[in-house]
Amino acid sequence: MKLPQKTSNWLKPRLRLWSIYKEAGYNPWRKPRKAKKQRKGVYIGTREAIPFVNDDAKRTFSHLLLRPGYMIRDYVLGNDHERYLAPFTALLVFYSVFTLIVAVVRPGTNKDSMFDSLIRGFSDATTVVHDSTEKARLELDFNGDTLSVNSSKLQSIATTLKDALLLTRLDLYPEAADTPWKESLAAVEGDLRSKGIPLFLGNFLLMWMAMAIVLRKYKVSFSGAAATSAYVLCQFCIFMFLALILSFGHSSDLGLLLMGVLLFIDYRQMLKVGNRKALGLTVKTGLFYLIGLILFYALVGGAIVLFALSK
Repeated sequence: MKLPQKTSNWLKPRLRLWSIYKEAGYNPWRKPRKAKKQRKGVYIGTREAIPFVNDDAKRTFSHLLLRPGYMIRDYVLGNDHERYLAPFTALLVFYSVFTLIVAVVRPGTNKDSMFDSLIRGFSDATTVVHDSTEKARLELDFNGDTLSVNSSKLQSIATTLKDALLLTRLDLYPEAADTPWKESLAAVEGDLRSKGIPLFLGNFLLMWMAMAIVLRKYKVSFSGAAATSAYVLCQFCIFMFLALILSFGHSSDLGLLLMGVLLFIDYRQMLKVGNRKALGLTVKTGLFYLIGLILFYALVGGAIVLFALSK
C-alpha cells in the first residue's frame, strides 16, 4: 500500500532520524544544552541524588528501553563508560526501586515464591511423617542393590531441606531466627532484600556464566559478559515494571517467551548479526543457563540429602 506523498515526506526523515538515534544514541541535530554554573565546594543536588532523575540514570533507562543492544555494545565493546550507569550500580538502582514499588503495590508478595511453597511442603511432610504410627520404609533399587530408608530418615531429610531453605529467608520468617547468629543473618538478609539483591543475584550469576561461554567467540571478555548480563537483567526489570502497570499490580512476570525475544533483540543489535544467528545465540544462552541451574540444584540438593542421611 502506497502512502500519500505528504505522509511519506513527513515519515521518511523521522524514520531516518530514528535509525541514526539507534546507532549513535543521540540526536545529532539537537542543540547542546547550556552548561550550568557549578557551585563551589562539595554539593549534591536533588537531580544527582534521586534515582532516574540524574542524567546518567535517565539515559540508561531510556536507552535500555529503546536501543538496548546498541547501548550494551557502546559500553562493552565501545568503552563508552561515561554516559551510562555502571552495570552493577544500575542493577542496584533498578531493582531497589522495583522492590520498593512492588512492596507498595503488592505487600506480602515476598512470601509467595516457589521457595516459600517448598518450605510449607517440607513442613507438612515433616508433620505427616512424625505423626505416623507406622514405621514407613522407602526402598530404592540401584541396579539390584536396595537402599532402605525408614521414616526417621525421611523426616530428617525433610527437616534439613526446610532448614536450609529457611536460612536463605530468615528475614521473612523471624520466628525461625532462634539463635543470635540467625538473628544477625536475618538482619543482613533484610538489608539485602530491601535493595532487591535476591531478585537478581542468582539470575545474574547464571546469566554471566552462560554469556561468558556464548560471547567468547565474539571476543567479549569475562568482565564484558558480566556487564552484558547485568544490563540485560536491568532491561528485564524495566519490562517487569511495565508488566506490573499493565496488569494493574497483579503480576510482574515476563514469561519465558518475552525474555527470549528481548535477549534476541539484544544480541541482534549488540553483535550486528542476522536473525538466524541471534536466534541461535539466544537458544544457546538459554540452554547453558538451564544446565547451570540444574547442576547447581543437583549439587546443593544432593549435599543436603547426604548430610541428612549421615546424621
